[in-house]
Amino acid sequence: MEGHKHTGLVLTTISRPDETEARTWEETWSAETQPRALQGGPVSHATAFRLSPGYDLNGATHVAIYETQQEDVAAAAEHIGAAEGESTVGYSKIAEYGPVSEGKTRGVVLVFTDCEDPSQEDSFNEWYSGHLHHTIEAIDFYAATRYVSIDPSRTPSKYLAIYESQNDDPAQVQKDGVDWWVKGDFEGHEAMALRNEVPGVRID
Repeated sequence: MEGHKHTGLVLTTISRPDETEARTWEETWSAETQPRALQGGPVSHATAFRLSPGYDLNGATHVAIYETQQEDVAAAAEHIGAAEGESTVGYSKIAEYGPVSEGKTRGVVLVFTDCEDPSQEDSFNEWYSGHLHHTIEAIDFYAATRYVSIDPSRTPSKYLAIYESQNDDPAQVQKDGVDWWVKGDFEGHEAMALRNEVPGVRID
């Protein structure tokens, strides 16, 4: 996030549907969990987001993103662990586009995709790298990074893209992006399967 150097990330999904529990989790994450994660160990940067209403990510209400500079993302995921009501998975970085932020990322959109034809995997990834540039130049995102899951059997898709914005309403940015895509009559890669798009607002 925000241009910090990293080799991969650990994505933790959190389910706290009760408002009081959700507020308590957010306060605890900001005051205790985030600082503890950054004290030594494999985590170099950590941010958390509240998922926008009306979007579903296997029942999650929040996501925490822990970046690592270690090559062994699986070890970083093991270090983070998962509490009750949480799920932790690792991703390795494969592409990025955009400048280092001069301020905090206020919102993100997580985009989960697959390539349905293994013979077109290279072509798909090449297309998506160009798509990052195209999207950043047209929509209210300033940076985007793509990752590949280290264990696709435990993730919504093999690939994850995170689009960063300094807009406090990432759900609206996501909707604007869909409108831009439809009105422009753009075509995606023929082998791409879009599994999910989920916006989230930063909590700290």
